[in-house]
Amino acid sequence: MIKTPLRNLSIRNKLFLSHFLILLITLIIIVISVKVNDKRLLMHQMMTHLDDIRNNIGKQSEARQSFLLKDRFTESFYTTGTTESIIDYDKLIKKIDSSLLSINQNKLSRNSPISEKIVTITRNIHAQEVFFNRMVDSVKQLGMGNQGLIGALNQHKNELISSNLISSTDLKKLDELATTYLLDKNEKAAIQFDSLARKLLFAYSNNPSTETILEEYRKTFVRIVKLERSIGNSNQDGLQNELIKQSKSNDEQLQATLTSINSLYEEDIKRLEWIFYGLIGVTLIAGLLFSYLISIEITRPLIELNRATKEVVATKFKDDISPDFIDEGRMDEIGQLAINFNLAIRKIRRSIKIIQDKSESLQTKNKQLLENEETLKMISAQKDKFLSIISHDMRAPLSSIISFLDYYKDNFKNFTEAEIEFVSSNLNTHVKKVVEMLDGLLMWSRSQTGEIQMNLQPIDLAQIIEDTVTVLNQSAVNKNIRIRTYLHSQLIWADKNMTAFIIRNILSNAIKFTSENGLIDINTKRNKYNAFVIIKDTGVGITADSLSKLFQDNVSYSTFGTANEKGIGLGLVLCKDFMNKMNGNIEIESIHGEGTTVNLLFPLVSRGD
Repeated sequence: MIKTPLRNLSIRNKLFLSHFLILLITLIIIVISVKVNDKRLLMHQMMTHLDDIRNNIGKQSEARQSFLLKDRFTESFYTTGTTESIIDYDKLIKKIDSSLLSINQNKLSRNSPISEKIVTITRNIHAQEVFFNRMVDSVKQLGMGNQGLIGALNQHKNELISSNLISSTDLKKLDELATTYLLDKNEKAAIQFDSLARKLLFAYSNNPSTETILEEYRKTFVRIVKLERSIGNSNQDGLQNELIKQSKSNDEQLQATLTSINSLYEEDIKRLEWIFYGLIGVTLIAGLLFSYLISIEITRPLIELNRATKEVVATKFKDDISPDFIDEGRMDEIGQLAINFNLAIRKIRRSIKIIQDKSESLQTKNKQLLENEETLKMISAQKDKFLSIISHDMRAPLSSIISFLDYYKDNFKNFTEAEIEFVSSNLNTHVKKVVEMLDGLLMWSRSQTGEIQMNLQPIDLAQIIEDTVTVLNQSAVNKNIRIRTYLHSQLIWADKNMTAFIIRNILSNAIKFTSENGLIDINTKRNKYNAFVIIKDTGVGITADSLSKLFQDNVSYSTFGTANEKGIGLGLVLCKDFMNKMNGNIEIESIHGEGTTVNLLFPLVSRGD
């Protein structure tokens, strides 16, 4: 049976929904078209700004030519430091910067190829501005008339004329060569001027005044030649050539940017075509799908109602009736046909449901009773074991305490200080044993009843061992036992309190069953997944028969230590239980009379934890 979210809608609403979805897809197409048009407008704005930049760059070239050909020869330039062409050039720079700012604020400029080209154009335009300013400064230094270097050149010439320091023929020759260079930019005239000036300097070397003025005259002309060369005698050299190159580079970059924008626009048009084709396909498929679903929704309920009727009659209203055949939630016109049928069988199905619920409730209660019975058996067994341990293992230390107290009561007047210290020490020892037994019994009882909460976390195994050795070291010193550790810092995944209890219990047993002057070694190792703790002692060892009973929780196995220490027989059982809960393991190897080795396995903290 096909299930769709449309089954609860009326036929009228289904038809409306199908037409609405088609209109929605049409609306999406319109929205996409609007966005594409917005992008086209952004492209048009950017191209307009780029055209403005190209036009302004062309006007900059005209302003430069006007400065070089006309304004540089006006006296106002040398008195005010500016001209109309320079002012126009600066205004054009501001207009270009404004256009570049508008382009950078355009969303399309965020496209990587376009943004790189805009940055290059900006850099070239400002580099061109620097070259132009250098050229203006050079022209200003060059001067004309009585201004700048040309003014200084005329002043030196006039000094030579007025002082009659050199012959008028030589001075006239120098002036002709200088004038020829300044008017025609004739490099040959500049070379001849320098050669003649040097000869005259040699000729008038005996006249210091003449030599000084003539040398200044020559140096001033040389500086003029250098400035003229720097400015450029034509468009093929100097700053003029650099400015022309920058203009060409800017025009090429602008053309490349326009090409990139046009490419983007063409790509968007192609993408829009694919979107249109895709939406047309989606509309076609959606129309076919909805037509199919609506036809199914109209005919299916009649077929299902007929099948449900047969199912109810055939099963005699048993609990295997499928309610999916009878859809009471239908709100369309066809769904009304099922209402009368559902009303007829509702009471029968309700009765069947009540019987099923009661049966399930009885089964649940029966299961709970069985579980409670097992729990009571376990608690009874734990109680018996608890009482057995108390009556058997705690009788001895309590009897000793009572004996010491009775003896002390009857003879305390005759006790010496040493005897009082002896009795106090023994009472303290036996009381500590009782407390230790009670703590162990409480820990075991809580473990059996599930009251101990386990908190697995990354812990430092070496630190736990070091802390435990520190606590128990005095007990080892009292028996002259040496504890040697060979530890490696490593993180394990375990419960900190349980791990400390296990290490403390194993090490305490090792001290307990090792004779004086004995040795206990603690090693840690690891492989790819697990960490190992090996605790090896040189104690009395364990027989094979006793070794098989160590981890049996229904057997209280306890023996006296080498100094008559007494336990409660539950430590190793708890250790085994705790290791299992932490996904670890404990193994004991022992040779009677030679010593015991306890191997503990803990899971390492993996890199993914």
